[in-house]
Amino acid sequence: MLSYEDALKKVLENVRVMEETEEKRLLDCLGQVTVQDIHSDLSLPALSTSIPDGYAVRSADIKEAGRDNPVTLRIAGTVRAGIAPRGPVPPGAAVRIMTGSILPDGADCVVRFEDTDEPQDKNGPNPHNPSAVKIYAQVAPGANVREPGSNTSKGVLILPRGTVIGPAQVSALAFLGRDRIRVVRRPVMAVIATGDELINPGKRLSKGKCYNCNMAAIASLVTHYGGIPRIIGIARDNEASLLRKIGRGMTADAIITSGGVSKGDYDLVRLLLAKLGKIVFSRINMGPGAAVAFGLADRSSTSSSIRRETPVPVFALAGPPAGCMINFETLVRPALLKMRGLSAIAHSSVEATAVDSVLQKMSMPFVRWTNLRKVDGEYRVMLNMVEKMGPLASMVAANSLTIIPEGHAIKAGDRIQVLPLDWRRDNMF
Repeated sequence: MLSYEDALKKVLENVRVMEETEEKRLLDCLGQVTVQDIHSDLSLPALSTSIPDGYAVRSADIKEAGRDNPVTLRIAGTVRAGIAPRGPVPPGAAVRIMTGSILPDGADCVVRFEDTDEPQDKNGPNPHNPSAVKIYAQVAPGANVREPGSNTSKGVLILPRGTVIGPAQVSALAFLGRDRIRVVRRPVMAVIATGDELINPGKRLSKGKCYNCNMAAIASLVTHYGGIPRIIGIARDNEASLLRKIGRGMTADAIITSGGVSKGDYDLVRLLLAKLGKIVFSRINMGPGAAVAFGLADRSSTSSSIRRETPVPVFALAGPPAGCMINFETLVRPALLKMRGLSAIAHSSVEATAVDSVLQKMSMPFVRWTNLRKVDGEYRVMLNMVEKMGPLASMVAANSLTIIPEGHAIKAGDRIQVLPLDWRRDNMF
């Protein structure tokens, strides 16, 4: 069997960055990746503007100002943001100026309200409507002034190709007046559950049946990691049903199935995948979820209306929920991130101190649902959540995965690598 590392390498060798791009509204691009360098079309600010609220003055008029020697200047007007000044600042005068306002001609600096006799506890306009102001501080030429082009200059690279669009990138692009950009299209992932025993949640559970939880879990993980899930439904344990479902998934960018990949008489996914294309690997040396397969399906092998030369990657995940989700996190997640155009696809990892022991030595690397905490500046990880809470509750409460190496026992106090999960914002370490 392949090691997990070798399996992941083969997956990444066989998935590609999405070639299709799309131009979208800026706010619809969160989490997507730019396909070209984006330069500033403008120099901003275009004119000198005030940094604080205060008074625009000539520095020569206040060169002797101080707390014990205030300089009194006549107030010649007010400038507000978005409105051009009506005229220059005459010698011996000051103009009230608000943050972001254009600096009037004649002024070469701005004195903060805090360095004048402006009421310090006011809200909104000065209630006294003064005609003169006392200046208590010397201010050098250029002080408290944002010079033209000091924020960005025309032609400057703002977002390199391959940048992930987040709130800061949205702010920068909107600042430049951009309302649409071109990004890598989000991959569409077809989701298929398999098994005669499956029924959808909301229906009455009859004898021998179980609820189809993997389809919802996989779809939510696809969404979480930036893809678009396309729910195909449940394929029953016969080739005709499975072929119909996979055929419907052939128009997607990848197909994810769950179940039907072990060694049972009715585990047909690998059998059918071999007929539709090729199996890249089947089973890996890591559990739970060792019965996972990955392959490539030829689009022309089904009745799909799409005819593209590129085969469809097919991730055949394990049926048990814990193994299915671990398969996704360790194999599908990095592939999906690559398809989106991200360069940073490696899973984050931290070294933590075990707070409990795992003494049983396993014949293969084994992944545990774990709880990671930071205590007194040090990461600590609880390993035995399944034993304490049961499989379902431990999976829900976990915020990390820990891979116990093959043939190793872990004792309390040992240091071990842990993979944090960001699925739950209320349970982050």
